[in-house]
Amino acid sequence: MVSQRKKLQHLYLRAGFGELPSVIKQKENLSLQQNVDSLFSDSQTAEDLDLIPYPLEGKEDASNMRILRMIIRSREDVQKLNFHWLYRMTVTKASLREKMTFFWHNHFATSVPFAYLTQQQNNMLRRHALGKFSDMLRAISKDAAMMIYLNNQQNTKEAPNENFAREVMELFTLGIGNYTEKDIKEGARALTGWRINRKGEFEVNEKLHDDGEKTFLGKKGNFNGDDIINILLEQKQTARYITSKIYREFVNPKINEKRVDKLASDFFDSGYDISKLMHTIFSSDWFYDEENIGAKIISPTELIVRFAKLVNMEFEKEEALLGLQKILGQILFFPPNVAGWKGGETWIDSASLMARLNLPLLISIGMSDDFRPKPEFEDSPQFKAIKNKSVKIKSDWTALVNSFSNVSEKNLLDEVTDSLIQCDKRKINFADISSVDNSSPTKHISGIITNIMSLPEFQLI
Repeated sequence: MVSQRKKLQHLYLRAGFGELPSVIKQKENLSLQQNVDSLFSDSQTAEDLDLIPYPLEGKEDASNMRILRMIIRSREDVQKLNFHWLYRMTVTKASLREKMTFFWHNHFATSVPFAYLTQQQNNMLRRHALGKFSDMLRAISKDAAMMIYLNNQQNTKEAPNENFAREVMELFTLGIGNYTEKDIKEGARALTGWRINRKGEFEVNEKLHDDGEKTFLGKKGNFNGDDIINILLEQKQTARYITSKIYREFVNPKINEKRVDKLASDFFDSGYDISKLMHTIFSSDWFYDEENIGAKIISPTELIVRFAKLVNMEFEKEEALLGLQKILGQILFFPPNVAGWKGGETWIDSASLMARLNLPLLISIGMSDDFRPKPEFEDSPQFKAIKNKSVKIKSDWTALVNSFSNVSEKNLLDEVTDSLIQCDKRKINFADISSVDNSSPTKHISGIITNIMSLPEFQLI
């Protein structure tokens, strides 16, 4: 039987980024449903990231030279935006909204050399993260960063570019196998003339738009881009595709087909109400079934934020935080491609696993080690490679250690394990745990915590 504490830890790890054991203990005074309602209440308001100012004075057009300077400056600014968002995830009360923004950031994977447009898209996703998927899809189809990334700037009636038309069906709505090559071509024709001007604003150039009749997903008409998006939203397959992806991310990588069918049907009937779908999931008894707890490998971003929340982890130099993201295989705002990060078992290889397992000890001693990034990041065009050298890590374990200060020695290992490990602890080989410093109660408790965090099972949420 799953304990109330384990259920709460599950909820806050999946709907947020985890909480201190002491915070979970306080939340045990409320029912599961009250905790779910509190998560939604705390995330009602969307607070924009406002680090990068509008790069133009007034509303003037950007010259070619100004655009070049913006690109060069943006390399540094996107790094700052990356750190800013990680900090937001760590300290915000609106953890559910940030978790959903993180999910949509991967669903609508985008990477462009314009920091302001990157921030603008991130804020758009945040505002729609718990709203209507239909509104978000319409917004992303006219988003400057997305249109640049998927080449809709080059989509004209004389030379249709199929990139966005293909990806909006394959990755954003229907999924592979639910459309034809002709649908891609006809969709691209409908989207011709959609542009981002030199002020970074959406506009339609009617001279570049193909106003002929198109046949798209079985319908005929003089369709434009708005019509294409509306037709996609009329497809129940869109609701099922999105629901399946949400289920794999927030419930279990293994789909329960019958359950997803019901959720998808309700999602479609609600007009794509994301908040209602997520509320249903987190309020359902099956969400807390043992098979769903500890069933997911934590992503690098979630892992970093979890450490930051548990022990106030900070790097002396922010560039080292970027280096850690490279090592673990996930850099915010720089997905590997338009399909985003695959997640699951792809997070783990020999290099990243060792980094994950060694990180608790390195945080506790205040020093990073000489890890190598995953191969795809070694020659990253976005940032210069960070030289392998030790860097200082600051942390404060006081709050975490105090969570166990009143626990007896006899129960300490079990209590720490139950608070930090989600999977069945009967699967853990405690014989592999190293000895700890017993020179003081604080060092003894922190040593036990470090050992538990260093277990492979800590990587499962």
